[in-house]
Amino acid sequence: MQPQTRERINAQIRDEMERDHFPEGFPTLPEIPGGRYTDPDFYDLEVEHLWKKSWLCAVRADEIPNTGDHTLFERIGASVVIVRGEDGKVRAFHNTCRHRGAPLVEAAGSQKRLICRYHAWSYDLAGNLKTVPEEYDFGDFDKCARGLLPVSCEVWDGWVFINFDTEAGPLMDHLASIHPDLRDLSMDNLRVKGRLNYRISCNWKAAYDAFLEAYHVKAIHPKTVAMLLDPAGTAIGLFTGGHTRMALPKRFNRGGGTWGTEADNYDIPTVPEVFRENNVAYGIFPNTVSPFDSAGFPLISFWPVSKDECECELIFIGAGSEDENSENSEYWKEFVKNYDIIQMEDFQFLSGIQKSLNSGAFTGMQLCYQERRIYWFHEQIDRAIGEDRIPENLRVEKLLSDFVER
Repeated sequence: MQPQTRERINAQIRDEMERDHFPEGFPTLPEIPGGRYTDPDFYDLEVEHLWKKSWLCAVRADEIPNTGDHTLFERIGASVVIVRGEDGKVRAFHNTCRHRGAPLVEAAGSQKRLICRYHAWSYDLAGNLKTVPEEYDFGDFDKCARGLLPVSCEVWDGWVFINFDTEAGPLMDHLASIHPDLRDLSMDNLRVKGRLNYRISCNWKAAYDAFLEAYHVKAIHPKTVAMLLDPAGTAIGLFTGGHTRMALPKRFNRGGGTWGTEADNYDIPTVPEVFRENNVAYGIFPNTVSPFDSAGFPLISFWPVSKDECECELIFIGAGSEDENSENSEYWKEFVKNYDIIQMEDFQFLSGIQKSLNSGAFTGMQLCYQERRIYWFHEQIDRAIGEDRIPENLRVEKLLSDFVER
């Protein structure tokens, strides 16, 4: 992280601790239309133009460390096999045989070739079709033209991202505005320590919105988050590409560590002071947020199941022994358990919010200055879909570009 960024965050925290008035020059935010959370056509637009054309954080590269190791990404109606090749490169392919569409793999595993169990067509780890039983019966058949269908795949600091748009720009272009802030976290050297998964009865955006503001902390986290963090000092940053940052000063554990854990033996030494003294969370567009800390942290992703339902996935990574995880380590077991408590606090109102939206009685979200990350997120959704494709009554007015960090 650049020194000027650390200074900006600390200055924002000091200013927010003293602020008792609406910021001069900042616009009053208009209502976000409720139909964005309920309208089936808007949901279809998201699937087609956002989910199928955005870089999505799928898995950790350290979970497929060896040649032939593979795992499955099964979200948003797609099945993708992510595999490490003989050259060490991680690649992604649609999990469908080019013969008659049967899946190649059904679970994570490791194998030298990807073999369809239906008719035994086999592919190498680079997706090339290698063997076809009784190939002569296919006539003038070119195996080179029937390789696996690729999915764009790149690795950033240990995280594997995929994009269903085969003409997508480089992942680093997408992350350019926040990468300088995060490179000191050394995430490539960390390992998966645990997972949590939830099914939530609400639109994915309603769930994600809850993780883009701290206005709710005192109300629903009085004995958890509010004990560790002071929401009065919330400092927010907006970035190109729809990414965001939110920093809350810690009340204790200011040398590093989160609520309820002693982290001395699990410190990530490269993490800068600003991540130790504060809880600094970044929203990575379109669906991921992470409260980065020197003691380990989860990457939290929200995935649509339908317009009224989503899944939330937490992948915890950290330092310490590579063999330790939430199954065999008291530290990681407690770490994951504490996050589970906080997640359930965050989720408690979401199904009721969706019912209100579906009823038509609640017309939309009226956001305040502290919730401006949510508004910026929605602006970027419209940019990703293309504003001309969105009915006028479901658009959000573009207001916050002048407040983006340069």
